[in-house]
Amino acid sequence: MVAPIIWGGLAVAGVLGAGWAANEAGDAAESGAKLAKWVTVAGGLYVSYRALKASGALK
Repeated sequence: MVAPIIWGGLAVAGVLGAGWAANEAGDAAESGAKLAKWVTVAGGLYVSYRALKASGALK
């Protein structure tokens, strides 16, 4: 008679754990997208700097 209560508790814990994991995965994906954006911006700035330096506009 105790087994259904235990299985019910495990099911509820599993649903809550899956919701938490999905939330964390969403946060990680958002952080990855932000990182990719800033890496792209930094790369563009670097390439612009090197092009200006190569053309003699910067010393």
